[in-house]
Amino acid sequence: MSALGKADTSPLMADPPFRALADTMALGMAFQMLVAPGGVPRRFIFVSESCQALNGVSAAEALADPNALYRLIMPESRERMTQAETQASARGGTFDVELTFKLPNGEIRWNRIAATRRAVPWPDGSILWDGIQIDITERKRAELELEEQRSHLALAVEATGLGFWRWEPAGDRLIWSERNRALFGLPPDAPVDITRYMEAVHPDDREHIRQAYREARDRPEGGDFSMEFRAVAPDGRIRWILAHARLAIRPDGSPLVVGTSLDVTERRAAEERQALLTREMAHRAKNGLAIVMAIASQTARNATSVQQYADLLTARLSAMAQSQDLITEGGGGPLRFADVLRKVLTPFGLARFDLDPDLDAVVLSADVGAGAALLVHEMATNAVKYGALSVEAGRVSVRRTALDPGLARIEWREIGGPAPRASSKPGFGTRLMQAALRNQGGKVEPRFEPDGFQALLEFPTVAG
Repeated sequence: MSALGKADTSPLMADPPFRALADTMALGMAFQMLVAPGGVPRRFIFVSESCQALNGVSAAEALADPNALYRLIMPESRERMTQAETQASARGGTFDVELTFKLPNGEIRWNRIAATRRAVPWPDGSILWDGIQIDITERKRAELELEEQRSHLALAVEATGLGFWRWEPAGDRLIWSERNRALFGLPPDAPVDITRYMEAVHPDDREHIRQAYREARDRPEGGDFSMEFRAVAPDGRIRWILAHARLAIRPDGSPLVVGTSLDVTERRAAEERQALLTREMAHRAKNGLAIVMAIASQTARNATSVQQYADLLTARLSAMAQSQDLITEGGGGPLRFADVLRKVLTPFGLARFDLDPDLDAVVLSADVGAGAALLVHEMATNAVKYGALSVEAGRVSVRRTALDPGLARIEWREIGGPAPRASSKPGFGTRLMQAALRNQGGKVEPRFEPDGFQALLEFPTVAG
């Protein structure tokens, strides 16, 4: 702020019309100030009596020393006042600035200072300014309160992730908030119009949006409408957007559409995962029922008594339950064939089985694992009843012969047991594989060799 000089005590008087106006208006404090050609000194030649009520300083004090008023301007506002005065003096005309004052009693008030420069200089060459000071404290407080509310609302909106938009179809004027631009992968200052908006919508969803708008437009009173669609960002990334909108008819008959946008990509992904899981569960339940039906039918076909049927059915269903335990423990994900073997073969005496360490590399889907568990249980049961495990010295070797992409070949070989008797019809294990893996690509080739039963197994595999 420029240095301020003491008031000149010469008998200068304000223009009668200006003083009469100042005395009658109740807007604030009117003043007239003389500023020397160089900007210093300056002095008030008139200050209305409202100076005392407005500033806590009397008109006489202000006339005697202009600093009595200038020093009330708070430091953060002084530079603004100096710039306003300097610019107005340089180009002539007026200035209008809002400043904070600290009154003698410590109260902080907002004031608006507006002044107009007289075109004709004062007799001594000084410039005469006619001005007014208006207390705008209540207005500023209301503005600050409103701004605070807007800030809180903006924070709340930001927390919800909502983007706001407004469209005037008649003039094809579209306004987007920064958040709305971000949802479509656009920078904050990117220009938008209805054409660019539709280009950002996935082609398969554009007609859905047009239809939602047409239905709301064709209602006489307008109304609300919602739409869920895919937005394609400039980088190709696809997001799902849920838009809620309201179409209102203005007094002139033109439509106005305002709405919000919300990114629901994660929700859509969760819904798709849930749908996939439901389909997977239904598929597994169907496969499971098919296996249970095959077990019950084939066990009944070969059983010689009710007790034998009950025992066989119980054992086979127990093996199926054990395989299901593995699936459940793995969360329905892939299973290691070695884990299936250990789980199923433990009741038969795991020490009598020679398991190839390479079997750890064989990973099966849950469906294939369940069928494999039933097959292994059946072959181990037969080995105990008729094969190598029916004698004390007998053993069973399980090894991997090959592991091609997507397919594993496994050899089951019984050693040290009685010579097997070849069967003219497929055994339960073979038929079980056909029932459990009919659509999975599994295969069993039984071989009744003189030195013991063998089986070559093929399983489709998955990535571990």
